[in-house]
Amino acid sequence: MAIKEARKFHDAYYDNEADANRHMSYVNGAAGVLALIIWVLYLTKVFTIPDHFFPVVVALFPTASVLLFVPLFLVRTKLIRKSGYKYFIMFSLLAVVIALNISVPKHSVLFWPFVILIANHYYNPTVGRVVFIITLVSMLICMYLGMFFGEFDENLFGGGVIKPDGSIGTVETFEERRELLAKLAQQGNNRYVKVLIFYYFPRAMIVALFFMVSNLLNKRTYKLLDAEIRAHDEQEKAKTELEVAKSIQLNTLPEEFASRDGVEILGELRAAKEVGGDFYDYIATDDEHVAIIIGDVSGKGVPAAMFMMKTITSFRDFATKGKTPSEILKAVNSSIYKGNTDSMFVTCFLAILNKKTGKLVYANAGHNPPVIGSNRNYKFLKTTPSLILGCFESANVVDEEVVLKPGESITLYTDGITEARNNSGGFFGEERLINVFNSFDYTCTIELHHQIKDQIAEFIKGAPQSDDITLLTLRYQGDRLEYDDKYFEAKKEKTIEMLNFIESFCDKHKFPEEFKNQLMVVGDELISNIINHGYENSGGPIYMRLLFNESTKQFVLTLVDKAKEFNQLSVDNSPIEGDAKKQKVGGLGILIVKNIMTDSSYQRINDKNILVLKKSF
Repeated sequence: MAIKEARKFHDAYYDNEADANRHMSYVNGAAGVLALIIWVLYLTKVFTIPDHFFPVVVALFPTASVLLFVPLFLVRTKLIRKSGYKYFIMFSLLAVVIALNISVPKHSVLFWPFVILIANHYYNPTVGRVVFIITLVSMLICMYLGMFFGEFDENLFGGGVIKPDGSIGTVETFEERRELLAKLAQQGNNRYVKVLIFYYFPRAMIVALFFMVSNLLNKRTYKLLDAEIRAHDEQEKAKTELEVAKSIQLNTLPEEFASRDGVEILGELRAAKEVGGDFYDYIATDDEHVAIIIGDVSGKGVPAAMFMMKTITSFRDFATKGKTPSEILKAVNSSIYKGNTDSMFVTCFLAILNKKTGKLVYANAGHNPPVIGSNRNYKFLKTTPSLILGCFESANVVDEEVVLKPGESITLYTDGITEARNNSGGFFGEERLINVFNSFDYTCTIELHHQIKDQIAEFIKGAPQSDDITLLTLRYQGDRLEYDDKYFEAKKEKTIEMLNFIESFCDKHKFPEEFKNQLMVVGDELISNIINHGYENSGGPIYMRLLFNESTKQFVLTLVDKAKEFNQLSVDNSPIEGDAKKQKVGGLGILIVKNIMTDSSYQRINDKNILVLKKSF
């Protein structure tokens, strides 16, 4: 496993080689241009060499240029990504340097450090070491061959040679050069030894110095990149774990939108980090009662999320028929207190509503007071202060009660709402919150939540979210509401089934024929858009809720999907010529929908699109 991990990190380093190969191809091309320039300078006698060696040099430089240009022609091919391609590039450059040092050592000796620097700059330390070793061997071979093919006097830079008889002249043939070197060796003037000691070793030491410096820099870069890769891998691993934790957390929460027997519930959570400590929940304890709870765990991240899930699981275990809110919270406290070695705690507000009478019994364990009331008449609910849960073996919470009238609601929230900060450090506060409630008329809980979040966004003006934001609203409608809801699969062949569901609801409540036809037009357009544009024909769930308020004669259509963010209502609401009621299904699209319906709203909550459309008789 460790070997695989190490290989993984090293492979990330080697992934840069394709880019390095591309750069090296351009370097080789530039060197090829330089070789051609030198070739021209030799041809025009700007650079001079012995006449006997002129044909070799003149032929060698064009050959070197061609060899250097080859990688440039391959730069756009797949070879650039082959693991062995880097060696081809480096050794083509090295082969040219070897040839130049054999033929014209006085002009080419500085190319050896250049090859070392290039190898260590573009490639990994292993390639740098290989090139260094080959360079040392090649440099010695070039010096010895230079004594036969180039200039070979004692300093390798003279124009002629001192012959054994003391005369100065030139040696024209290979055989003459070999005999001369042999005679010099017999006279105690061994050029092989002298070249090794006086010329090779000093140059080898300079090349070695270049190698050590560049290789150390290469290793440092390698280690930094390796550390960066490891850190990135740890971040990705942590991110994956947080995404799993977030998925578990969101899956722990109930559906955001629900309507049961005259009760409308909307909950949403927006964590400040990937996962947070806020939660909400609601369950039916029996046929007549529904319990709602909201909580805020101390801390953030995975530990808070785990403590949150323990709390919400305990709530579901203990929220049974006949138990009061205080009894449930005391049982929850005992459960989460056990094993709480990190001294975490949670604030909670729990309420149980009688759906028949509107009686709401509640208990508060150190949480923010909720907002209760109806349009233009909202206020904070008075609660008896009590201790938080999880820190002490017993919890001192008490039951209180209030009666909700039809149309009234109670909104629970966490301190991420009131303590939302702007760039100046100011808090949103309770006064602004209650003003939001009382400044608008709301026909549904979605509109209420949307307005609260809009006002917070306007207040903080781009400042980062400092805490989790959670809202849970329960609206009591009494026995005035009648509804049907159902989940469908987002497929074209299911469209007729969904339209039949709308038609059956209309027939059940004896809607006028014209009113029913309009709803069928609206349903067909919205459903088709979700299938074709939201899910892009890939399928997914569509939740449809049809609600009718007998007392107000108002119909409400709610559509919830898990497709990409897609607001159908963003189309410009231009006036429509003629009678929209007579248009065919899918005719003028969403413009007809917005003209048929009395009111419409869109929300993106917890990665779900929620459309609410209303029409009165």
